Amino acid sequence: MTPQVLEARNFAALVEALRRAARLFAPVADPAGGTMFAEVSAATDIALVPANTRLSVKSVFFPQREVLLSFKDSGLDAVPAVDGSIVVLGARPCDARAMTWMDGVFGGGGREDPYFIERRRGAVVIARACDEPCATCFCTSVGGSPYGTKGSDVLASPARGGPETGTPDLLLEPVTEKGAAFLEKHAALLRPAGEGEVTAREARARAAEARMKVLDFSGVKEKMDVGFDSPAWETITRSCLGCGACTYVCPTCHCFDITDESHGERGVRIRTWDGCQYAQFTLHASGHNPRSHKQARMRQRLMHKYSYAPETAGAVFCSGCGRCVRACPVNLDIRGMLHALKDLP
Repeated sequence: MTPQVLEARNFAALVEALRRAARLFAPVADPAGGTMFAEVSAATDIALVPANTRLSVKSVFFPQREVLLSFKDSGLDAVPAVDGSIVVLGARPCDARAMTWMDGVFGGGGREDPYFIERRRGAVVIARACDEPCATCFCTSVGGSPYGTKGSDVLASPARGGPETGTPDLLLEPVTEKGAAFLEKHAALLRPAGEGEVTAREARARAAEARMKVLDFSGVKEKMDVGFDSPAWETITRSCLGCGACTYVCPTCHCFDITDESHGERGVRIRTWDGCQYAQFTLHASGHNPRSHKQARMRQRLMHKYSYAPETAGAVFCSGCGRCVRACPVNLDIRGMLHALKDLP
């Protein structure tokens, strides 16, 4: 199927059609500043601004807090139904790509997490290309692209150049069979893209990539592996507060805790996000903590993404979204830390 164009005048009609058929998630204004993903009920709720969301699209499929089951009288009461009819509009290519790694975590090795997998199985992801990457973005340094398609069903980009004001006409490119079926279903609101629009899209993609500095992280894994006990870990994390903000904003961090909350004979089992940067994350019942120091916890975080994941999953678990750089209250920059480790003797 050829690329299609959604003209701005039809945007509200498409949003209404999507909202009626599924749960629609898109960037909306965040009370804490910027934007965040949330379920929307109208086109006016959506904020397709150039900057990325504060939290990634991960939270749509892997909520920060979710009830896994309820119980009463020491027996199972109910397991909440998972609605897999989801459309995500406006995820960035870095986030869409990150979700493919999450698929392996929650659905690989013959063991499926039904809550995550059901949401993913029925979802359509419409990614929004990045024409104005942030200064903290480095997706091209870890195999991504501002116009990358991995993990997306449809890739959307402005159908005209120049600064964006409001919702622009969008060029929609099918990436998967699911994406092509989506565009065919809503063909009445679309028109085929002209040759000039497709050519302009290619120029914008090249310009977006040219804005990004490609960093050389080759050899980092090997240096980390042999420098496991290097004093460099203490040096690069000296100012770390252990707040865990980097883990919460990361689109690939997937640690969680499960707790039972009860009142009388009734209760619920809840899954909540957790993070390796917290001092009690690896605290044993015996009182022993194998990562009692922050440098050991930061080492675990970086080695998980840049050493262990390549070995076990065949990919670096970092999409280069730059959120951890923007969220750190003491300006720790993962790019600088990786370069410091790469320079180990």
